[in-house]
Amino acid sequence: MKKIVAEKLVTNINDAVAYNKMHPYLLYLLKQQKELNNRKIIILCIGSDRYIGDALGPLVGSYLLENTKSIVYGSLDNPVHAGNLVEVIQSIEKKHHQPIIIAVDACLGKNNEIGNMEIWEGGIEAGIAVGNKLPYIGTISIIGVVNAGGYMGYLDLQSASLSIVIKLSNCIGKVISDVINYVTDYDAV
Repeated sequence: MKKIVAEKLVTNINDAVAYNKMHPYLLYLLKQQKELNNRKIIILCIGSDRYIGDALGPLVGSYLLENTKSIVYGSLDNPVHAGNLVEVIQSIEKKHHQPIIIAVDACLGKNNEIGNMEIWEGGIEAGIAVGNKLPYIGTISIIGVVNAGGYMGYLDLQSASLSIVIKLSNCIGKVISDVINYVTDYDAV
């Protein structure tokens, strides 16, 4: 996978219409995918439950497992993190022919970006904030800015506000769930 960031949608969890901005944009990005009806949609939720901020992906994955029939990799019970990401990517590539992968991850930003959610077409490089060099993954990427980043890496992730992480995970999870349910219901009609 390579990083392609054409147009990026950025909104904040405190924006009253954040969901209303994200939902149509994610739907638009999905509908832009070639042969959407013939490809599996995989949601890859990256992160660990060991650090509050890094739990964003697993929280979204757990939400999706409860609210969709999606193929989800990464949850609180079975996280996808730096230690197993390459193996999970290889497994996805073996099991699914040219899937559409929606990658979800937490990230660190600037103080004024905390609570931001970003969606774009293209891959994400997980682990940058903590110095990991992992492969780009994702057809569509969604990130949540959980804290300001400094030189502390994992400590910045650990000191993220649980309230912000929960709000971000709920919004991102609901957007993905509603879009996936719409796309799969629409295809069945």
